[in-house]
Amino acid sequence: MNKIQLKWRWKKKNEEEQQEHETPLQPPDEDPPLHAAKRLLKYWKKRKFHLQINPDTIEKKGRLQVAVNGKQSTTGHFVRVLMIKDYPPSILVGYLDHLEEMIEGKGVTLSKKIRYAESTLKWNNSMKNQLKRLDRNINEQSPTDPARKAELLAKETIESIRDATLHNNKKLVEVTTFLTLSAAKEYQLDDAESMLKNWFDEMDGKLDNLRREQAEAMRQVSPVYDKNTKRSKFFNKRHYGRVLTDDVAAGTYPLTRGSFSDTEGPYFGRRTEDGSFCFINICDPNDPRAQNLTVFGKTGSGKSFFLKALVVSLLQENIFVYVFDLDGEWRELCEAVGGIYIDQTASTGNYFDPMVIMPKLPGLDKAIEGYNRQRYSNALDMTLRTFSMLAGELERFHIFEIGEAIEAIYTKAGIERQRPDTWNPGYLDESTRPTIHKVFQVLKERAKDEQNEGREHAYYVYDRVKIYFEGIYRYIFSKEESLEHIIGAKATAPLVVYKVGEGIIDSDNEKQKSEKSQQAHLKMSMAFDIVNSSIARNKVEGVRFSAVLVDEGQRQTKNRMLRDAIFSWYTAIRKLNGLMILASNTPAIMLDYSDGVGMWENTNVRVYFYMETSAVRSLAQHSTIPQEIQEGIEASEDTQTYFLEYHKRYDQLWMDVPEEEAELYKTRGLNQEAS
Repeated sequence: MNKIQLKWRWKKKNEEEQQEHETPLQPPDEDPPLHAAKRLLKYWKKRKFHLQINPDTIEKKGRLQVAVNGKQSTTGHFVRVLMIKDYPPSILVGYLDHLEEMIEGKGVTLSKKIRYAESTLKWNNSMKNQLKRLDRNINEQSPTDPARKAELLAKETIESIRDATLHNNKKLVEVTTFLTLSAAKEYQLDDAESMLKNWFDEMDGKLDNLRREQAEAMRQVSPVYDKNTKRSKFFNKRHYGRVLTDDVAAGTYPLTRGSFSDTEGPYFGRRTEDGSFCFINICDPNDPRAQNLTVFGKTGSGKSFFLKALVVSLLQENIFVYVFDLDGEWRELCEAVGGIYIDQTASTGNYFDPMVIMPKLPGLDKAIEGYNRQRYSNALDMTLRTFSMLAGELERFHIFEIGEAIEAIYTKAGIERQRPDTWNPGYLDESTRPTIHKVFQVLKERAKDEQNEGREHAYYVYDRVKIYFEGIYRYIFSKEESLEHIIGAKATAPLVVYKVGEGIIDSDNEKQKSEKSQQAHLKMSMAFDIVNSSIARNKVEGVRFSAVLVDEGQRQTKNRMLRDAIFSWYTAIRKLNGLMILASNTPAIMLDYSDGVGMWENTNVRVYFYMETSAVRSLAQHSTIPQEIQEGIEASEDTQTYFLEYHKRYDQLWMDVPEEEAELYKTRGLNQEAS
């Protein structure tokens, strides 16, 4: 080697080292799933034997360098990936659990990643010839020339390929096991690696530290791992997995046959087994299946924390979210994300006037034309339903009188049912603008009009509803809510939260209880109508998806009318490019009703937090949840972990978010955090 070549190599090496230490940190934008994962992984830096995750940038002697502070798990720390190169001769289920116990107390976190990939090996003539050569070599062994271990393993693998192909019709999978170490100090990684290597040596196995391959290893085991991630050419040439049949591979570790995480979609949490992120594409417009979601769990199990984190995940996917809040727990999060919080409890007097006809949408699309045609009928139906809830049980002749009053108000405003071009201009004139109060006044006049043949029926309705317009409860319709968040400047608000009252109060007066409950259910029904209109407009305007979340389902479904509305939503919302999320502390709200069973069958994504044995037993009676999952649910008390069911597949997760985000999710003074 001449001096010029030596000088060039020395210069290149120095440039690489300088670049390695001085390159400004860049967020990892190259892979689609990483965008959502930036909630935890903001920056990373490559080194020979490890990666630096979320390091700080510091200036030292005029140069930009990186440093790890190790103060929080989501700030600065070191990560090193090891790979099992040779497995112990005998492997028992759960054998990797011992490794965590070994390094416990060393300041190091260990996660396991077992990757399953379909093997490219095929049983063909070339493979037959290889097997013959191996048989010949092994048969020729002698005490002085024993068969090599590699030949024995190769023969075993080829025979498995043959048997799987010719006899058992099984798939061959290549199993690769990675061990990921994370610590605040570099020496802690070194100590843990040394202990693991010694253990594998004693067990006749071997570890590979993947020197200068940490970036590639992180691609394979990353918490934002993409199941379609391809191995680099170097990995294919140097690092082979263990080829097994699919049934044997599935037994190497519980719940590790492979994460069913999609490559896109909302973030659902991290796997308890290996810490990898789980994304479920529940908003795929090309998937005709209903992607409704149910969340079950005992109070205090972490259910509300999960729901709030899930809503943020949905917002990150540009999905409009509508939440029905009973206890005011969503206000802080709503304000933090720029949403709109609407207090619809009876005591506030806020209400949406059902007489409002939504503005016409521009466009010639059939869906838009259909929506525009139904605007008058929708307003009419909402007003009829409002009076029906106020008056109680009504007959058809009572409803006729209400309908006459409604049409009289529309006619006075210049609105004709058969002329859609007249449906909106009257709203500009306050004196003729249709309102529910004006409908009541016309109903009152019809009740006193001796010329009206239906005077008796009109009076029956008037007498039952006058307390809400002229009597002691007139305050419930005192402040009309603006529809600006639907048709105005705030129509793009990502999150709309409706605070609704349960209607159950501490009182011995049953009539008072019933009245409060009725008022709360009325306001909720009116909010439901507005959300329905919002979702329909979102679809025809081309908005990708909408989601409706009903928390505390065991309390919100006590009213039969609202329960029926929720059940109907479950089956119809998919046609509007939407999904329904229902949370409850018991599955009985679905499984105890015939309509609820149908709703259960329309749910493809279910989340199970800790529940009492009786609730788990109820699940088992109405579903095919495996016994192992049932036992896991009962054993998950105080862990804040949960089991995710996705199209009959299961995984155990925990919801991991940055500390500043978790502050927004505190529920009833408790900060839910995975154990």
